[in-house]
Amino acid sequence: MSEPAVHSDATLRRRRRLSLTWAAVVVIWSLVRAIIVWAAVGDYGLNPWIYLVIDLCSASVDAFTTPRMVLRFIDDHFRKAAGWALVSLGAFIVPDIYIFVGSRTLPKKLVVIIVAIIALTLVLAVVGVARKVRHGRKLRAELVIHSVGASAASADVVESGS
Repeated sequence: MSEPAVHSDATLRRRRRLSLTWAAVVVIWSLVRAIIVWAAVGDYGLNPWIYLVIDLCSASVDAFTTPRMVLRFIDDHFRKAAGWALVSLGAFIVPDIYIFVGSRTLPKKLVVIIVAIIALTLVLAVVGVARKVRHGRKLRAELVIHSVGASAASADVVESGS
């Protein structure tokens, strides 16, 4: 298990700001998605209000769990990241499950389209998380290198008596 990450105040503020931005984006997307789903499958018995409530609840969970998952991966806390990833995946899938449970029989063509959209958005989400983790690790490595360089320079100044 790796050492707990110690971050500067600036890093913690940036992480908090990015987490809040993610939360806002997820909730806004939830509202837009509810309108799209209502238009697409509303004629097949789907209750748009129940879908909206389920989607907003799931978005709230996703808004909380996804940033934690990404940050745990960045900080090399894989077990904790995996736990957050499972909860995030559940939050991601629950509204889509309601589409199938909450509607009357959907035409096969529509089922294929919905499953394709779910698969595509899942792939895009995984790719997006992987990019965020790589970027975060790169930033963390750059900060460590900069910090080590600054410490070495300070030690040189102290040694030379200046």
